Amino acid sequence: MIGLHPRSRRVQVIPPVFIWLGVLMAVLLVASCGGGLPPKSLRKARVEVSEWTPSKELVFQKEGFGLVKAVLPLNDDAGILVVGGGQVCRASLSQSEHQCVELTAGLSDLDVVPNALGEPSAIVGSGLWGNPSAASVNMDGSLNWRYDGGYDAMGRARYVDDGDKRLVVLGNEWNPLLFLDFATGDTVRQSDPAKIIASADFTGDGRLEILLGVGETDFVLFDGGGTELAELSVSTDYWYEPVLTSAGGLFLVLSAGNVLDVHDSQLGHVRRFDALGADSPLHVEAAAFGRAGPDAPFAALFKGRGGWHRSVLYLFAASGDLVYKEIFDGDFQSIYPLEEAEGTTFLVGGRGEVWKYSFPN
Repeated sequence: MIGLHPRSRRVQVIPPVFIWLGVLMAVLLVASCGGGLPPKSLRKARVEVSEWTPSKELVFQKEGFGLVKAVLPLNDDAGILVVGGGQVCRASLSQSEHQCVELTAGLSDLDVVPNALGEPSAIVGSGLWGNPSAASVNMDGSLNWRYDGGYDAMGRARYVDDGDKRLVVLGNEWNPLLFLDFATGDTVRQSDPAKIIASADFTGDGRLEILLGVGETDFVLFDGGGTELAELSVSTDYWYEPVLTSAGGLFLVLSAGNVLDVHDSQLGHVRRFDALGADSPLHVEAAAFGRAGPDAPFAALFKGRGGWHRSVLYLFAASGDLVYKEIFDGDFQSIYPLEEAEGTTFLVGGRGEVWKYSFPN
């Protein structure tokens, strides 16, 4: 019989230094993936600033819904549209009821596409790890089309108007941008790699333009034909993914620690707020003006590492003063104002829930 004799076996002892190196590498891996404990200042949910004191009402809650990606008012009734990666729900603000449909394609990153009247018409986005790479879904959950390009086409999917033709733009910083027909999903053309930031009607001409990142913190606004319309370069102290306001006018919001800057639709700087205690890697994730900005109450949601599961809500008065700050024990990444006869009201979306914050001021 061929084999090892028991007395010939050796026990290999791993030196302690390699054990500690392994532990260090594991810690670094967890941190790089968004894990680790939140800083002490964020571990306890609490209200830190309350110059304006809101009333709070839970207006939507659904088990298994996942993270609320967008909250939009419905024009035809006193209700809201709650959009998640796997479901879309119509909810009433006056009654604890909702009607939901499943999305035929699960999307981890998405945007709601408006029609000519500004109403939600479709959902465009991409799935986790590029499954799907891109998809267009109707508001009733049915699938228009999906594009599966594997790992080579992982990234963000947004949209742009090229003349009379609407296109879905898919890509990341490493691979060429793909332009797909909005109606069919067929490939139309490619262009140089760039980071997709956001799509909107920046120029007010009724057509959708797209904002791209061409450097770590260098941003360029393009029309659908590839013409450069505006550009913005900021220091690398700023977070590399700015956000668009969800309402109160179209503004671009960037953060660098506690510095919160607002730029207009042509990327000109218009306001600066001091987000008390927002040390890096906390960064702005969603923002909105309560009324037509920029001289109006302004709300912003900050998030840190994904594994922290902590979010911070800031509200600033029209004067720019911080009047409310709340630390959430959970993920809240969408915000939208409601028009009320008096005061300032925001809908704040978290994981499977939407809260209504009504400030009397």
